[in-house]
Amino acid sequence: MDTLIGKKFIVLIEDEEVMVNLLVGKLEKAGYIVKTVLDGINGLDLVRSEKPDLVLLDMMLPRLNGFGILEKLSEEKILPSLPIIIISNSGQPIEIDRALKLGVRDYLIKVNFDPNELLMKVARLFGIEENEKKAPVSNTATHANILIIEDDIFLVELLERKFGLEHFKTYRAVDVEQARAIVNSESIDAILLDIVLPGADGFTFLREVKASEKLKNIPVIIISNLSEMEEMKKGIDAGASDYIVKAHATPGDIIAKVKILLKNLRTP
Repeated sequence: MDTLIGKKFIVLIEDEEVMVNLLVGKLEKAGYIVKTVLDGINGLDLVRSEKPDLVLLDMMLPRLNGFGILEKLSEEKILPSLPIIIISNSGQPIEIDRALKLGVRDYLIKVNFDPNELLMKVARLFGIEENEKKAPVSNTATHANILIIEDDIFLVELLERKFGLEHFKTYRAVDVEQARAIVNSESIDAILLDIVLPGADGFTFLREVKASEKLKNIPVIIISNLSEMEEMKKGIDAGASDYIVKAHATPGDIIAKVKILLKNLRTP
């Protein structure tokens, strides 16, 4: 498709009419050229023939779902060079991880969907820095300080955005060494802890926290792909307040558990 100089061409593959109208209006107002299609087969054909600058892809589609499209584009070597942002009803970490491995650039969850967040992501992808300034930064509130110890950066960013909307401040660590530095320098109210980390594992850090007079009262919630009962029991026995299997929880579920835990701790 021939586009005007300076205009970026976006293909939106989405079958919800309300979402289509909302996104097309926002994107066209921001200066993008948008073409929409309502099912996976026609969406795949459009991407092949039109060669867009970006694809916005729903995962639940008639005829061919989002993963079917991603797998075809990967087989045909169109991915990972073609930028794709997923817009999905599901926030399951296992699905997000699968999409990222297929070459997806970013992932948005429709629950509490903010079109301005999408515009920010699109602008960042295209290097339009000034558009990012329009997005409010909400991660500076101080209802509670949450430390996320997780090496899956995409999951961390999802959690940070969700916590920001709930007026929490977050700190991130990708390994135990970084986590040690943060808990010794900042006032942390709760910890989300992955088990499989570079270097020392999460159980090592959990035992350190619970052995420390200064840190032992900080509640720790394990978030892990390890779903065996033995691993769960090991975490609870080591002092974790809860154990969440990533494949069984959305970022919203995780944050809801943190809010309940903190509320219970603060209730006399």
